[in-house]
Amino acid sequence: MPSYYGIYGLYYIYKDAHVPVSLLDVSATASLKDLSAQVRLKQRYQLPTTAPHAFDASYTFPIPARAAVSSFVLIKADGSRVVGVVQEKAEAKATYDAAVQSGKLASLMVQDSPDVFTVSVGNILPGEIVTIELEYATELTEDEENDSIRFHLPATIGARYGSSPVAPAAPSSASTTSTFFTFTASIESLSPIAKIGCPSHSIETSLGPDPSLPNAASLAFSNYAQVNFASPKDLSSDIILTVKSAGLDAPRCIAEIHPTDGTVALATTTVPRFKLPDVARQEFVFLVDRSGSMGTGRMETAKKALVVLLRSLPAVGTEFNVLSFGSQCTPLWTSSRQYNQATLDEATKHVDSMHANFGGTEIRAALEVAFRARKTDRPTSLFVLTDGDAWDLDAVLESVKSAVASAPAGAYLRTFTLGIGESASTAMVEGIARVGAGASTFVRDGESITGKAARLLAAARSPLITNVRLDWSGGASSVVVEKDVDDGFEMLSDDGSERTVAQTDKAPISLFDMDVNPLAEAHAPPPPPSPITLPPTPPAQQSPHSIKGLSPAIRLYVYTILASPLFTGDTSSVPKTVTLRGELFSGDQVALEIPVTLSQIPGSTAIHTLSARKLIQDLDDGQHDLAAGGADPYTVAEMVKASIVRLGTKYSLASKHTSFVAVDESERQGARSRKCDVDVAIVHSARIPIGGNCRSGGPLFGMAQPSAYSARSYSTAAPTPSSFVAVPGSAGVSQSQSRFEVNCRSSSGSGAFAPRTSSIVIRAKGLGTFSSNRDRERSSAHPSPPAAPAANQYQTPGFGSSSASWRGVRKCKKAATLNDDEQVLDDSDDDEHDEMRPRDSPPAFPSLPSADRLDSLTRLQNFDGSFSTNVISLLGADLVKLLAALALGVLAKEQQDKLAATLVAMRYLEKELKDSKDAWEGLWQKAKMFCEGVLGGEGEFEAAHGRIVPAFA
Repeated sequence: MPSYYGIYGLYYIYKDAHVPVSLLDVSATASLKDLSAQVRLKQRYQLPTTAPHAFDASYTFPIPARAAVSSFVLIKADGSRVVGVVQEKAEAKATYDAAVQSGKLASLMVQDSPDVFTVSVGNILPGEIVTIELEYATELTEDEENDSIRFHLPATIGARYGSSPVAPAAPSSASTTSTFFTFTASIESLSPIAKIGCPSHSIETSLGPDPSLPNAASLAFSNYAQVNFASPKDLSSDIILTVKSAGLDAPRCIAEIHPTDGTVALATTTVPRFKLPDVARQEFVFLVDRSGSMGTGRMETAKKALVVLLRSLPAVGTEFNVLSFGSQCTPLWTSSRQYNQATLDEATKHVDSMHANFGGTEIRAALEVAFRARKTDRPTSLFVLTDGDAWDLDAVLESVKSAVASAPAGAYLRTFTLGIGESASTAMVEGIARVGAGASTFVRDGESITGKAARLLAAARSPLITNVRLDWSGGASSVVVEKDVDDGFEMLSDDGSERTVAQTDKAPISLFDMDVNPLAEAHAPPPPPSPITLPPTPPAQQSPHSIKGLSPAIRLYVYTILASPLFTGDTSSVPKTVTLRGELFSGDQVALEIPVTLSQIPGSTAIHTLSARKLIQDLDDGQHDLAAGGADPYTVAEMVKASIVRLGTKYSLASKHTSFVAVDESERQGARSRKCDVDVAIVHSARIPIGGNCRSGGPLFGMAQPSAYSARSYSTAAPTPSSFVAVPGSAGVSQSQSRFEVNCRSSSGSGAFAPRTSSIVIRAKGLGTFSSNRDRERSSAHPSPPAAPAANQYQTPGFGSSSASWRGVRKCKKAATLNDDEQVLDDSDDDEHDEMRPRDSPPAFPSLPSADRLDSLTRLQNFDGSFSTNVISLLGADLVKLLAALALGVLAKEQQDKLAATLVAMRYLEKELKDSKDAWEGLWQKAKMFCEGVLGGEGEFEAAHGRIVPAFA
């Protein structure tokens, strides 16, 4: 079913028309502490003074699926706060409806899906200003580099393909007003901060702790930073912050004692670093979204990711296939084929020919095609590359769970997902990987993809670790909780007494009773369902319920809530260590002991809140023991719902079955009465900016009508990259304190050749004020961005068909103020853009941006890890000089050339792209294995590698 254009922002309906409620301003405040973030979002609205009476209004907004929404407040114009409380969903709706009917100001927040919420505000008076404030906590994910984390503040909801759970109203145009958006973030790290990046916006960054803190002078200066961003208009793209600090990947476990309920919550996390032999025989299937919404920029990102993934596959024991999906799903081959140079060339040629022309995003059907086609004589890793999502989230996840559960033990199935673009649903992308025992990552439009793809593939190549468990009894009293075999859910009758089955003497039942009317039974109402009584909360609750995704380079979080008798309420019963354990199919054991650190934040419940959110997520995923007693599906569903309600109400969390409701009880009844009832429509938006006004999705982005295949909207170009490095030792700041770098990047989706027009200001204590004026210098030289080069303009010779050649690559020139790896396009000599370049005359490779250099170099790697001899001329090396230095006379000439090319490529990666090591390390290791195989061992490789260094300086 085609998707639609929705209305977003706060609006009300009057005489069948959508009337916007003006958004005056928006603010978002984030506190990033180590590996988690607390976010407070405020939106201030004003009902038009021309409104005839009080109205009800609604709006929809995104929250990351991994976040826990724990506070909801309605703030009146006089500053008084109406604090929301969590109730069971139907009860909260009834409370809201009753308050609105009685003329009170009220608000309701409902979860539509794990990453989409709708807020309704009832009885807003004409001209009245109301503020919606909500808070959520979220864990932070790893970024492309080691020891780095990523914070994501979503500004958009992607086009939801399929039927919406709530019938949408017809879209209509709405007037718009400018808004003012502000974002501030405080960053606290356990180690000195090495770098802060913002690939989405230009930010102002200051080093050091917040001066308003009472103990600011005694805090480690380099462990703190403040980030600020302000915009006079809608936030049209997600805000992304990345932080790099030593030790962020290190194992840690933080314990938090609840101030009132006598429990301790443990948050255990690590980015595993271990090396295990690759799976001996494995199938890799790449499922690529080619729906119309992928567009040119996102399709190019997917193609770059595929190039990296395909060339990083193990050279031995690998079979693979590429499937494209949209409204239909078509494979490159009818079944997976052996990985060799011929199939790699064919797959690369197929990838280069991909376009976003497959219609809508039927992801569930595509997954089922891939599951049916997979081989069952070996493990399979399925990679899903997509920018969209569908409304049938539960059905998609159920399909994945079923396929994974039914896979043979020796031919297990894992699913990995790469969310492309700002509209990718966190609930869908993370959910497919979570229930598929894999991993997920996201890349926004124009962001580097290489390192993220390398992380996913490293996880897929590693063997599955089974029976993963967390032992939290280390160092504490050894308490063993015996499980009562009869312990479970107790079914009660209507009067509360236990049901018994007794054999008693009874009179025979008459077969003909004049008082009985058999037909009356058919019209009688069904008996009420038996009530569900939950047993006490178990002494140990853990999420994930079953730990499945333990992979190298992929961050693992495990949350635990311990109660009596495992935790007695005092610090002495807090575990001193926790141990992560697992097993390989070979029978080998793996283990990691992690010390426990007790949180010193008084009264904090943040870890408990995140733990409860993860427990709810497990219940939604069907990861629980509630069906262990053989209960029927209806009873299990009711048990799950009751368990979620218990967690949601106890820890004040919005969920599928709990909602926030806020009612202003300070006003007299009927104070906000209106002349007539107004229907309130909840419309799921196709796109919503956190700082956006109520308007139609179509006209905003210049599309009068939605396309036949998608309702996705496209934004204009975002600010583009700039960077500034604060030089250590400047202006009285010690070198250890000032080792700090800020990078801001953005792209319009046209690849690495987008114009650079952003600026950044750094205010650091003792450093003064610095600014980059690149925007002024370049805007005059480049008033408008050049068109993005086509995909085939960056093909390199030496792969795919024999006719592949350099074509249409634009010349670059270096601006005086740029760093060595930064260029701007020279649009002169346009007649050269489409000329066919001779095979022996590639473009000036070292002058390309680093991302394009890595992509081009990656394409020259063969399936066995070697590199094409085209690398020699590409890098401007002298083959004769190289061969003389290597002294490989015992090898055949063809093998000498290939070995020299491979060593040159490896050296170039080490020397020129050293800052992107996480992105190319897998390619380098594969090349090393090739060299060792040719030369006869690691010692021979080290010797040859040493000789290549001075020969290729």
